[in-house]
Amino acid sequence: MHEYTRPVFYYETDKMGVVHHSNYIRWLEEARDHFFNAVDLAYVVTESYGLMCPVTDLTINYKHFARYGDSFTVHVKLIKYTGVRFRMSYTIVNQAGDVLLEAESGHAFVGANHKPVALSRAIPARHELMKKLMEQ
Repeated sequence: MHEYTRPVFYYETDKMGVVHHSNYIRWLEEARDHFFNAVDLAYVVTESYGLMCPVTDLTINYKHFARYGDSFTVHVKLIKYTGVRFRMSYTIVNQAGDVLLEAESGHAFVGANHKPVALSRAIPARHELMKKLMEQ
């Protein structure tokens, strides 16, 4: 499991100081990007091979809201990898340890034609890294 922590920024809140629901999705993406950078699987490198990793589905279960002045931590984990698709899980907690959100996102490796691509064929070394992550 990987952790990504930062404060809530003022622009992410509404007039009442509560974080707008759409910002949680951005936080998931930030945490996912941070995770892949930390495990030497940066998106920018994957994209340099002509592959992209779009979101194929997203499930979010909001529990509590965050406010301006809070900080939060996203616990992110790779929970499934098939060679073409992968799935991530997330739990966001505030500084008091309250669970704000639980989520999962699905992704696929796709080429320039937007069709699924087997990572083992396109970038074998990255495929091996993804498999190792699943073993941990």
